[in-house]
Amino acid sequence: MEKLDDVGTFWLATEPERKVHGALTYDSATIGRLRLDGVLGLTRRPSGYVRLLGQSQERAYTLERCFEKSRKGSVFGPAGPGTSIWSVGEVFTNVHFSADEDLVFDRMMFELEDLASWLGRSGISTDGMEAVDGALVAQIEHRWLRRDALATDFGELEIVHNLGQRNYLPRELTLWQSFGMRIKLSSTVPKSELLDIASDLQDIVSIGIDRPSAYTQVQFSHPDAVQDPDDPQAERVDIEHYGRWIVKEGAYDRPPADVAFSYADIGDAPGLRAWLALAADHRSTLARIMAARRPTGMYSEDRLLNAVAAAEGLHRDLTGNRAEVLKARLIQLAQLAGPRFEAAVVDVDKWSEFLKEERHGHAHNRSQRPSSNVDHYRQMADSVYWLIVLCMLSQIPTAWAAIEHAERSSGFEAMADAIGEIMARL
Repeated sequence: MEKLDDVGTFWLATEPERKVHGALTYDSATIGRLRLDGVLGLTRRPSGYVRLLGQSQERAYTLERCFEKSRKGSVFGPAGPGTSIWSVGEVFTNVHFSADEDLVFDRMMFELEDLASWLGRSGISTDGMEAVDGALVAQIEHRWLRRDALATDFGELEIVHNLGQRNYLPRELTLWQSFGMRIKLSSTVPKSELLDIASDLQDIVSIGIDRPSAYTQVQFSHPDAVQDPDDPQAERVDIEHYGRWIVKEGAYDRPPADVAFSYADIGDAPGLRAWLALAADHRSTLARIMAARRPTGMYSEDRLLNAVAAAEGLHRDLTGNRAEVLKARLIQLAQLAGPRFEAAVVDVDKWSEFLKEERHGHAHNRSQRPSSNVDHYRQMADSVYWLIVLCMLSQIPTAWAAIEHAERSSGFEAMADAIGEIMARL
């Protein structure tokens, strides 16, 4: 996601008469920052989170979840001379939301890291270098790919392809492409509802490429946000969104060499449609298990507890059984995951017993098991991750190829090797 850096005038959404010049920056790796050549608050100093609006030479801004970090001059009084620094939680470009207006939209477009690898598509191809009349010649084809559209329970989903070039001839010519997904609803909904759907899609891509896939661009759309409000045929403006995401982009230098399964493997559009319906019913499970797979930000013990809680919740949701004990739930899920998974964990009874004891030990604050077992937590959490993946894929009629490929993937094989060593020591 490109860094935002702009200057303009800014004001409190509740006090549009007081506008102050300032500089706005936003980097997804850090929080947004607004430096004002003045202070805001005609009646009193702002407290808590507030909404700010802004206007630069080219863009309108709505700034969400803002709070004043510091000010110099006019420290205790209302607006006046001085400077102030604001923390900015989110930025929406090309739109002004009034002070009491809800953030609602009917469309969302987003791009994900390595989405092309999961889709198995590319609009750029080459046969490499070849000798022609004594010279090395490379032929590169740059082709726009058609948009896919599928009807879903929530509305329409489009898979879109963007491509272009950066021309720095005679020094350099760069071709680029990106893939994105566009959610289109029949009416406006709170931003959180669109993010729920986007998260379901982010999860299936992350599972498919076997590593977290970060948002690289996010846009929203509102039917009233158009280029010319007086023209009934006016095109909508793209509302660019800048915010902090849990999964950070740029964690990997190269695309994945081996994907667990692809878009085609789950059955293309019918499989993705089935996933969206399934994921909507199991968002709590997905949130827990995907958190356990992130490379940083969680202790190994917490990864294991999150993973086991996710498995317990999945079994409860799939069966409706709220009284079953944990070990029995894990054994039944292992059976649902299939014989390849059962073989990977070597001894389902011993594996489920270990998970049960660790979960109960932490839940009831019992003394720790031998410290050598702490090294097993991440690998055991990984086994529960694959358990959940295979169980969820088993609920999609068209995903048989995805299951087969996932069970042969390098990630699954690495898990099986690690669990085999752990089981031999228990």
